[in-house]
Amino acid sequence: MNMIQLRLAFTRSVRNTALCAAVALASAAVRLAAADPMSDTFQPDVFRTREALKQRTPGLEDPFGRMCHIAAEPLRLPAAVDIALCRNPATRSAWAAAHQQAAALGSAESAWLPTISASDSETRTHGPHVDATGAEVTSAQNTNDAAASLSWTLYDFGARGGRIQSARALFDAAAATASSTVQQTVFNVVQSFYGVVAGDAALVAAKSAENAAARSVDITKALHEGGAAALGDVLQAETAYDQAVLARVQAGQTDKSAIAALAVTLGFAADQPLKLAAEPVPADVPTLTARMEDLMAEAMRQRPDLAAALAQRDAAVADVTVARAAGRPSISVLAGRIRIDTTGIPLQNYNQIGVTVTVPIFSGFNVGYGVRQAQGALEAREVNAEQIRLNVSQDVWNGYYGLESANQQLGATATLVKTALLNQEVAVGRYQAGVGTILDLLTAQTAAATAQQTRIAAEYNWEVMRASLVLALGRLTGAEPLSGNAVP
Repeated sequence: MNMIQLRLAFTRSVRNTALCAAVALASAAVRLAAADPMSDTFQPDVFRTREALKQRTPGLEDPFGRMCHIAAEPLRLPAAVDIALCRNPATRSAWAAAHQQAAALGSAESAWLPTISASDSETRTHGPHVDATGAEVTSAQNTNDAAASLSWTLYDFGARGGRIQSARALFDAAAATASSTVQQTVFNVVQSFYGVVAGDAALVAAKSAENAAARSVDITKALHEGGAAALGDVLQAETAYDQAVLARVQAGQTDKSAIAALAVTLGFAADQPLKLAAEPVPADVPTLTARMEDLMAEAMRQRPDLAAALAQRDAAVADVTVARAAGRPSISVLAGRIRIDTTGIPLQNYNQIGVTVTVPIFSGFNVGYGVRQAQGALEAREVNAEQIRLNVSQDVWNGYYGLESANQQLGATATLVKTALLNQEVAVGRYQAGVGTILDLLTAQTAAATAQQTRIAAEYNWEVMRASLVLALGRLTGAEPLSGNAVP
């Protein structure tokens, strides 16, 4: 083999190697695209944004990756809350938005690093043409063009830093929004859970009232047959019975709707069978001892929706900086390594380095209006944060006095039920003895049924108002803040 043949063989070997490398890179890209998008192996979290999300949501568990099943035993409130925080679509959506914003922060922070790219091409030219030296060539030429380049922004008058600051603030807002959504989901579970408990109790009370009305019908019929009661008494008793039957049917429908609402809140279909095990309302409920101003201050510190609004305002402040920097110069450094191998032409193999200064001169007043737009967005977010601050104060106020009223209603209805049931028994005895009227009996039965329903509503309201106050304070991250004497 002579020298020319050796050089041609070497050149083809280099070209084949380059082509193989390009094929290998393309194959790797295909494998990367087909890989699990959440895999850290293919998408390393260099800027540790996932860890940052955990730090911004202390005490909360990310639902993605969890197995969410309902147990066979009766469902208690803590288990129901845990299932909802794992399956509820609103909660999962908020966490997904937080993941997205965490990735957006990492993308923004990547602007601190240089951009490096590489390319390789293999070209064969046929027919008469002018080569790179300016000479006319008629024979075929093979050209291998390989290059690696680097671009790095050194300074842009705050545009890059502003974008990162905005992304970080939006990340904080997304994490706070996830926390707020978690707390709202817990509150919805409490409402739905005790809605089922109240529905079950109301159905039992309605059946009891129906049985009492049926008993009155039997008593009036017996007295009428013995000549001790008029036909009108029988008809009034039967009317009251029909009304009790209707009330029981309505209570059954309400109970089924409550069960479906709880199932959907937990993230299941409405036909999911549920059996609950609720803790009874304590005989003695703790009184409220915390001062209103202390609760207000705590809520201002802890409410995640207010924190999200303030973070969005901070992002708007950074966006103003970015908008102003759009009209200012930027400085970048460029570097490259280029290799061009063409048949019949000396090999070109050289380096490049340079500095680029970009100075915006005129953009059709786009920069000025962009700044005004950013300032308008900032004003809107400041107003939104102030509105949420006012809403927080109102939520605490309503939650505090709502719970105070619920405590008093529990005490009042406990006595009311005992008195009403006793009055019903007395009215039945008086009517059977012939010293009472049918109107007295029916009135007593109606009062007893109303008292039982009022008690059920009072118990439900007490459970919900406890959760409402804890939610207003920003503490309702799970069922634990509702246990014992945790409520102020």
